[in-house]
Amino acid sequence: MLNRMKNRVLDLIVAPDLPALPTSSGGPSHSSSQNFVNNKHLPDKFIYARPGFLNLSTQDELKASADHNLRPIIVPRDLNAMPWYSGYAECINSGKSQYNEDQAAFSKQILSHPSKQYPDLPYMYFGIFDGHASHGCSLAASLQFHHILHEKLVDIIELLLPKKDPVPESTIPIPLFFVKNISKDELIVGALESAFHEMDSVIDSDRDKYRNAGGCTACVALFILGKMYIANAGDSRAILCQKLPQDIFRAEIDPKHLQNGDTEYHVFSTALSWDHTPDTERPRLLSTGKINPSLMCDSYSAIEFAKKPLSRDLGARVMYRQGTMRGWAFKTLTREDLRCPTLVTGEGKRSRLMGTIGVTRGFGDHDLRALGSGALIKPFLSAQPDVNFRDLTKVISIPGDNNEDGEYGILVMATDGLWDVTEINDVAHTVFKTLKKYPTERHRYTMAAQELVARARGRINESGHWRLNDSRAAATVDDISVFVIPVYQYYKEFVEWEKLCNDTSNNKDESSEGGSSNRMNISSDEPDIEINKLVLNDDTVSDVTEAKEENIISKADVDTSVDKTNGSTIEKINDDNLDFDTRENEDM
Repeated sequence: MLNRMKNRVLDLIVAPDLPALPTSSGGPSHSSSQNFVNNKHLPDKFIYARPGFLNLSTQDELKASADHNLRPIIVPRDLNAMPWYSGYAECINSGKSQYNEDQAAFSKQILSHPSKQYPDLPYMYFGIFDGHASHGCSLAASLQFHHILHEKLVDIIELLLPKKDPVPESTIPIPLFFVKNISKDELIVGALESAFHEMDSVIDSDRDKYRNAGGCTACVALFILGKMYIANAGDSRAILCQKLPQDIFRAEIDPKHLQNGDTEYHVFSTALSWDHTPDTERPRLLSTGKINPSLMCDSYSAIEFAKKPLSRDLGARVMYRQGTMRGWAFKTLTREDLRCPTLVTGEGKRSRLMGTIGVTRGFGDHDLRALGSGALIKPFLSAQPDVNFRDLTKVISIPGDNNEDGEYGILVMATDGLWDVTEINDVAHTVFKTLKKYPTERHRYTMAAQELVARARGRINESGHWRLNDSRAAATVDDISVFVIPVYQYYKEFVEWEKLCNDTSNNKDESSEGGSSNRMNISSDEPDIEINKLVLNDDTVSDVTEAKEENIISKADVDTSVDKTNGSTIEKINDDNLDFDTRENEDM
């Protein structure tokens, strides 16, 4: 009876993202403890290191970067190694773990057409991974994921690159035994999704050969075919920071004002990913528990109550929801309802699954068990990412305004060490304020990343607590890793590649007898000159339509809405041939 009560108390504790602790009772917990002990004697798959592009080549440098008291901000030494002079900065936690469990990576690759009739297709990948319970999973993902993704893209290369007799770009020829027309966007989204699942499978298969790797979140950016794809699983985030003239919201742009430099700009941000926490994924988790009650080991309930049920409420009508219910209904409270705590406890960032873990998607955590009950948590977790994309060929730039970074946007990818203490609009203002301070320097994006990390880390006070610079509020004590990526620089490379493809196609047409046109058509149709629901501020959304004058920036095919979770703006980019809401993706 005493042990049973102790387990119930442990289930209700809001615990940090730590591995499960074995209990003194038998059952699954004992098995988990024994596996953990045996696992400790296995070797690490990869030796701990910071991202290779930081060039921390000696053990002394690695040790200095891991000073929990100073928390130095580390940036790349060689900016030429960074694609498009993109910025990166990181700092370690204040002592919650021995190592910096964040990892980051980028990779520039090419896809070659088997026929060699066309130039190679380049693409760029960025990834950021936030580990928990160990550094092993995030380190493995940073070193392996881009290889897996490349294999998935090679699988669809025949359908991505142009053919001698191209079909309309919107559809892909599929063998007769298929019944659906599949767009290139769907193929790339599928490559990202399958790469996420395979990465998780690789970590699973390594469990018996290498030391416990823990788990990690994953946020990935893929630049290919003139589009930017964001795939996210966990609570790391990607946002797009933009800066547009104030007059654009009234469809009144005077080119003379742009040339004189007296235009006022509106800075705003757009969320390109969504957090996966027990709170945001409550319906999916409760549904899993309802369908498979054995997974809860008779220790949790898949029913959520509007208020905590008490013994005095027995027999009363109380509000509840379960499974995929989003609304509330009434039921009569029974003694069975009081027996077990709910599967998901807490709200927001403090929500926990089985009182143990605060993220519900990502890689790893295959051996993680719930505190107290010893129930396996992995069946409730998922490696399925939400994938969002943005068509850069539909962005219209105003000639002569020198505002390409504002129009195409600056992509900021970061672990939750930044987002826990910084609003997304504050990030956008910090980025453009820093870029204005360094208008032409190559290190301007690095300085922006460094400034973001410095603000989130704050300063240590006399009591040894980290506080934000501009307030007495607590700064983050977590690891912080930030990428600052100029999107326009990729778009310039894509335009050059597209021109090269067209030139190659024209040369082949001229050499053929009566050859018909073989021009490549990768980019989409010309966008409508229209602005739909551009955000003026955090609380106001203004509709400005039918802006048909020349030299007006368009945000075509963009549906802007307000995220009810954190009040931030979310863009759902809809393709003509791909209409899906990534937030509603079902787990594979």
